[in-house]
Amino acid sequence: MISLLFILLNFLYSQSPELNQEIILKDFTPSGSIEALIDDYNGDYYLVQLDLKNDSLYNIANNILPHAELFNGPASYHRIMTLEHLSAILEEISSNYIIVLNNQYTLPNNLRSFWVDVHEGSNTEGTYSDDDAIEYTCSCLSGASDCVKLGWDDGWYNPFDYWGEAWYAYAPPNYQSIEEIRVTVTGGQCDALPVWSETYMGMRNDSGGWNQDYELSIDYTENTYIVSEIWSNGSLMPQIGSEDNYVIDRVKLEFFYICDNPEYSPYNILADDEESCVDINITWELSPSDNTISQNLYRDEELIAVLDFDENNFTDYFATSGVEHLYCIEAVNGCGTSPQSCNPGSLLIQPENPQDVNASDGLYNNQVIVTWDESENADSYKIYRDNIWLGLNNSSDNTEYIDQITELNVVYEYCIEAINNCGESNLLCDTGFSDTGLGDVNADGEINVLDVVLTVNVILLIEPLTDDIEFSADLNFDGEINVVDIILIINMILS
Repeated sequence: MISLLFILLNFLYSQSPELNQEIILKDFTPSGSIEALIDDYNGDYYLVQLDLKNDSLYNIANNILPHAELFNGPASYHRIMTLEHLSAILEEISSNYIIVLNNQYTLPNNLRSFWVDVHEGSNTEGTYSDDDAIEYTCSCLSGASDCVKLGWDDGWYNPFDYWGEAWYAYAPPNYQSIEEIRVTVTGGQCDALPVWSETYMGMRNDSGGWNQDYELSIDYTENTYIVSEIWSNGSLMPQIGSEDNYVIDRVKLEFFYICDNPEYSPYNILADDEESCVDINITWELSPSDNTISQNLYRDEELIAVLDFDENNFTDYFATSGVEHLYCIEAVNGCGTSPQSCNPGSLLIQPENPQDVNASDGLYNNQVIVTWDESENADSYKIYRDNIWLGLNNSSDNTEYIDQITELNVVYEYCIEAINNCGESNLLCDTGFSDTGLGDVNADGEINVLDVVLTVNVILLIEPLTDDIEFSADLNFDGEINVVDIILIINMILS
């Protein structure tokens, strides 16, 4: 008899084009909060699932807990409540419809990290239906867009059930522990019959199976549930199934987690200071943290290397000459980075140009003394006379050279070049010459009786013997100033 009635209804509906049009339009109804019964966020609470599958169960629960915000009608609800709330509802409703999910529930707080992602209904990871009962439409949902409809057919009268499923993939950030996962399905049933819900949500597992069935409301509203940590191929996948023309507007996943950065930093970082012309070597002590997976090395706040957790040195071949760089190292784990340890470093560069080059001008007999200021970064100095290399001072602070092979009154150009392993400086030059030479004991430019007098005074110890006097007065080069040298000076005067 029932079969005949459905066949008749089918025939009548197929003959009426007006009935074949969708006449249902559902406006969005705001849903209540999971925390609706909470007045003290530091209290002791239970997380309870209420499976209010029909109007009778719904009305009973709504009367017992009028502040629970059970706005969705017959459906599954998650509510956080006290023991008094739980005891009151258990007195009226069978425990078959009440599940205590957590008897020591703690609310997510500010100390926990929070991640949220929303997928439009049409943005599915996958769908399933044996009867092609999947349609990408928002159908009767007012103002919705990008939806998918499950278990659809063109007539509310159809006695056959058409089952459809859709699931959504979420890849939350790295974590050390999960505090809570919430899934909110926004949608509604776009079918006048039946008047109860046959739409469910659960978490998809690795085998594609279902876990934790929650019955969704037939109203266009939000259905929010705190779900267990169930993964499917590395993602969290809420899965919705229906045979009631249920339209999914969007699916939101909220992920509360703890993820601490590395507790310790690398330390004692040391970068070379002018040790090499081509590279800077950086070393450091490893962080003692057990959860370090890698290390980041920065030059002047720019990441230049990602290193293994057990590396403690790096050579930078791309440093800029003449620039002092700041090198910083930090430990990395899946949650973030440690504070940085830093140290400056720089390349060795070509020496600076020598300054204040001075060649003596006739101050000495048969020699020219060349002096200059010490050059920064120099290891040694080359000395040139008239573009001919005369000698090498193998010390950065030896800044004097004596040219003893000169001709009197001949002007020479003396040039100094600072050198190190990186190269050489520019030449800096000055001219100089030697004067009269032997016999001019008082260095006045002439050989006369005054030179004899000065030599006699030196012999008699009236005048001190200086290097210059010794050089000018020791004409026989015997290492002594005596009467023989006086005779030689007199001969030079007479000649």
